[in-house]
Amino acid sequence: MPFPDIYPADPPLAPPAAPVAADIAGIRLLILAERALFWPDESLLVIADLHLGKSDIFRRHGIAVPHAVQRQDLQRLHRVLRQWRPRELVILGDFVHGRFLGEETMELWQALRHANATTRFILTRGNHDAHLKSEALLLDAVHERLQRQQVLLTHEPVIEQAPDFRLNIHGHIHPALRVAQLGRKLPCLAYAPPYLNLPAFSEFTGSGPFYREPRHAWLFPDSESPPIALF
Repeated sequence: MPFPDIYPADPPLAPPAAPVAADIAGIRLLILAERALFWPDESLLVIADLHLGKSDIFRRHGIAVPHAVQRQDLQRLHRVLRQWRPRELVILGDFVHGRFLGEETMELWQALRHANATTRFILTRGNHDAHLKSEALLLDAVHERLQRQQVLLTHEPVIEQAPDFRLNIHGHIHPALRVAQLGRKLPCLAYAPPYLNLPAFSEFTGSGPFYREPRHAWLFPDSESPPIALF
């Protein structure tokens, strides 16, 4: 592999922070410190908005964005995959940021994919994924939406009048809440029935307004600290 030391076959087994168990719409989910969800009954790991190649596009336009941020995102994803060994990883859209991916980014992604060959990688297509080359990126399946039991997995929230689901897990909005003591916003997981909005997995993203005011929310201080239930 081009980067043999970046994805160790056996990272530490203990997670950096304990997950938080939550019963959401009758579904038992584990909220992971790394801005991800694990659904034990389905052996499903869910993330949103990886924005692979965003730093490449900025650098191509002369904006000096450190490439290390993207590498750290992928190292964090590898750590979560090795810890939970899911049957499937579902990326809720905006897997890539645009049509251009640098050579190093492509090699890093392909190395991660080969290092986690027993997990199926599935994408629900987002607005940034219009020019996606799924073959080169080694995805097992690409859908507009994916349904498991009564859970609908999509990039954007589904706004149908009579949807046949109990829970719509989605991305796109990059929810965050301001913490007065810190003087800044932190990414959060926001639940406004039937919508469960995941924050962006990538560190290199902004935040947007809530689609609906959340009934419950969990803050993500960092990947070393457990998620914090606010309300």
